Amino acid sequence: MIGICGNEKDSDALVTVNLDVKEKNIEIISKLEGMFGRLMKQAVISALKEMEVENAHVKVEDFGALDFVIKARTKTAVRRAKAAAGGTK
Repeated sequence: MIGICGNEKDSDALVTVNLDVKEKNIEIISKLEGMFGRLMKQAVISALKEMEVENAHVKVEDFGALDFVIKARTKTAVRRAKAAAGGTK
Protein backbone atom coordinates (compact mmCIF):
# COMPACT_ATOMS: atom_id res chain seq x y z
CA MET A 1 0.00 0.00 0.00
CA ILE A 2 1.81 3.05 -1.29
CA GLY A 3 0.46 6.58 -1.62
CA ILE A 4 2.14 9.61 -3.17
CA CYS A 5 1.26 13.29 -2.94
CA GLY A 6 2.92 16.53 -3.97
CA ASN A 7 5.36 17.55 -6.65
CA GLU A 8 8.90 18.74 -7.19
CA LYS A 9 8.14 22.46 -7.50
CA ASP A 10 9.47 25.25 -5.30
CA SER A 11 7.74 25.59 -1.92
CA ASP A 12 6.32 22.06 -2.15
CA ALA A 13 7.24 18.53 -1.15
CA LEU A 14 6.85 15.08 -2.67
CA VAL A 15 5.69 12.67 0.03
CA THR A 16 5.62 8.89 -0.42
CA VAL A 17 3.97 6.71 2.22
CA ASN A 18 4.35 2.93 2.38
CA LEU A 19 1.99 1.26 4.85
CA ASP A 20 3.32 -2.27 4.22
CA VAL A 21 5.95 -2.09 6.96
CA LYS A 22 6.25 -3.20 10.58
CA GLU A 23 7.75 -0.01 12.01
CA LYS A 24 7.66 3.76 11.70
CA ASN A 25 10.47 5.24 9.61
CA ILE A 26 10.71 8.82 8.37
CA GLU A 27 13.21 9.77 5.68
CA ILE A 28 13.78 13.45 4.93
CA ILE A 29 15.61 14.56 1.78
CA SER A 30 16.16 18.31 1.84
CA LYS A 31 18.85 20.92 1.43
CA LEU A 32 17.47 22.44 4.62
CA GLU A 33 17.42 19.25 6.70
CA GLY A 34 20.12 20.54 9.03
CA MET A 35 18.04 23.55 10.01
CA PHE A 36 14.48 22.29 9.68
CA GLY A 37 14.67 18.48 9.59
CA ARG A 38 13.34 18.14 13.13
CA LEU A 39 10.31 20.31 12.31
CA MET A 40 9.67 18.36 9.11
CA LYS A 41 9.70 15.08 11.06
CA GLN A 42 7.36 16.56 13.67
CA ALA A 43 4.91 17.52 10.91
CA VAL A 44 4.97 13.95 9.55
CA ILE A 45 4.60 12.41 13.02
CA SER A 46 1.66 14.71 13.78
CA ALA A 47 -0.07 13.79 10.51
CA LEU A 48 0.43 10.06 11.11
CA LYS A 49 -0.92 10.38 14.65
CA GLU A 50 -4.01 12.24 13.45
CA MET A 51 -4.58 9.55 10.80
CA GLU A 52 -4.06 6.82 13.45
CA VAL A 53 -1.18 5.27 11.51
CA GLU A 54 1.35 3.49 13.69
CA ASN A 55 3.58 1.79 11.11
CA ALA A 56 4.68 3.51 7.92
CA HIS A 57 7.74 4.37 5.89
CA VAL A 58 7.44 8.03 4.93
CA LYS A 59 9.83 9.63 2.45
CA VAL A 60 9.70 13.41 2.20
CA GLU A 61 11.53 15.07 -0.69
CA ASP A 62 11.43 18.71 0.31
CA PHE A 63 11.69 21.65 -2.08
CA GLY A 64 11.18 24.44 0.45
CA ALA A 65 7.75 23.45 1.78
CA LEU A 66 6.41 24.83 5.03
CA ASP A 67 5.46 22.40 7.78
CA PHE A 68 1.71 22.62 7.15
CA VAL A 69 2.31 21.66 3.50
CA ILE A 70 4.32 18.60 4.54
CA LYS A 71 1.58 17.63 7.00
CA ALA A 72 -1.17 17.97 4.38
CA ARG A 73 0.83 16.05 1.77
CA THR A 74 1.47 13.27 4.30
CA LYS A 75 -2.23 12.97 5.16
CA THR A 76 -3.22 12.82 1.50
CA ALA A 77 -0.54 10.21 0.75
CA VAL A 78 -1.85 8.08 3.65
CA ARG A 79 -5.42 8.36 2.32
CA ARG A 80 -4.25 7.32 -1.15
CA ALA A 81 -2.29 4.36 0.24
CA LYS A 82 -5.36 3.18 2.18
CA ALA A 83 -7.58 3.65 -0.88
CA ALA A 84 -5.14 1.67 -3.04
CA ALA A 85 -5.46 -1.21 -0.58
CA GLY A 86 -9.24 -1.00 -0.72
CA GLY A 87 -9.50 0.46 2.78
CA THR A 88 -11.41 3.45 3.98
CA LYS A 89 -10.29 6.92 3.01
